[in-house]
Amino acid sequence: MQPSPFARRKSSLRCLAGAGLVACVLALVPGPAFAQPAGGTGDGKDKRVAPTTSPQQPSAGGTNRSMRVPPGSWLQPRAQRSIVPAMDETRFVPDEVLFELAPNVEAEAVLRRYGATLIASQRFELAGVTIIRARIEAGRDLRAVLTAMAEDTSIAGAQPNFLFELQQDSQSRAGAPAGATTASSEATTAPPPPSLRLADPVTAARGSAAVRRILPPQYIVEKLRLGEVRKLAQGRGIRVGLIDSGVDIEHPEIRGSVLGYLDAIDGLATPHAHGTSMATAIVAHGELQGIAPAARLIVARAFGGPQATSANGKSFQILTALEWVVQQRAKVINLSFAGPQDRLLSKALAGAKERGVITIAAAGNGGARSAPLYPGADPSVIAVTATDAEDKVFSDANRGSYVAIAAPGVDVLTAEPGGRYAFTSGTSIAAAHVTALVALLLEKQPELDTDSARRVLAESATDLGSRGRDPTFGAGRIDPPTALARVLPVATARP
Repeated sequence: MQPSPFARRKSSLRCLAGAGLVACVLALVPGPAFAQPAGGTGDGKDKRVAPTTSPQQPSAGGTNRSMRVPPGSWLQPRAQRSIVPAMDETRFVPDEVLFELAPNVEAEAVLRRYGATLIASQRFELAGVTIIRARIEAGRDLRAVLTAMAEDTSIAGAQPNFLFELQQDSQSRAGAPAGATTASSEATTAPPPPSLRLADPVTAARGSAAVRRILPPQYIVEKLRLGEVRKLAQGRGIRVGLIDSGVDIEHPEIRGSVLGYLDAIDGLATPHAHGTSMATAIVAHGELQGIAPAARLIVARAFGGPQATSANGKSFQILTALEWVVQQRAKVINLSFAGPQDRLLSKALAGAKERGVITIAAAGNGGARSAPLYPGADPSVIAVTATDAEDKVFSDANRGSYVAIAAPGVDVLTAEPGGRYAFTSGTSIAAAHVTALVALLLEKQPELDTDSARRVLAESATDLGSRGRDPTFGAGRIDPPTALARVLPVATARP
């Protein structure tokens, strides 16, 4: 029996409805399920392929309807905006934060958001950033604030205001003359000898024989062959940056050698044992012999504190000091302090190196098992460890692959404020000796940079410990005459 016209129309409608449903389903299926394989046939007969787990790239031989979808933002690598110190890290100011704003962001709005008060805002060209130093409100945890800042798109970078310690043990007994001072150190040493004081600093400046007999001999004079060195170079025309505690610029050993002075702490320029000792090791020209007596010091006081306790320095003040010292055209800079890794300081040191400035740093007095200390472990500096009169390593010196060179730094006779003298030990004074040697090298080869200075120091060093470079002595103990011979013309180096 033939179907009626009505039945035929009903069947046709069902077919059309079914086809429409199939079309809708096909439209909703993701493109990659029907993408043409790479290098399609080009014969007009598309072939269906199974879906793949990774979308295919378009090919020159056919049309690809697949689409690459980036992974979710939680899978994307993100620049670390904030440095949050580990729970066992305590070397920072607990109520201060340093941060950099993102472009077109108002500082006031960010300060209000975190309940912070502006202390200072400063541009640091070496690091290429403008840093805001702020105090967070009482009761707020710094780690929590830094964690929140890590998610804040208004902030380009944030970190604590880290604390750094001087790396020297200035030995003065409590029964020493009134006003005797000591500088800080993490080192543990035997009971110290009394500090030495000249009864009349003016007499000391005149260099009378009676005064000279009061002071014990400097073993570094013979160890470093300073008699030979004086005939070759004295650091003339070289500006040496010293970022440290305050320097007694009127001490007979230092008088006339300070060309510029910045106090980044409180403007008082308070003399301190540590800074005075470092300056003496470099330029002493009274009763003691400095390695580069004709050099000129650019002093920046970034470490403050009582004379009898540890003087500490903060990231912001150290950055300020480093910026100024470079502006004053220092060619080599001494950093005799140590502390945690600091991203801002690292950027500034890299900027100084790019400008041709050589930076010398103490390796640290943390001991053989200590973690690396900074800035000594920073790749932009030359790290120095300390040795004694018998070329043995200072017992409290750090060890590590970052140690580049060694220099005398145990029981070194040096000056202190008020015309006093004392023995000192640590990687601080060792670093100052290397800084002074670099000043001598610069006098003869002004184009010397960090890498070439590191090479000259290493190739001329007296090898100590295991053969070749090692984590205790680096390349060995400095040998100034041999180092100078490498930067002098042959006729001059071999008189």
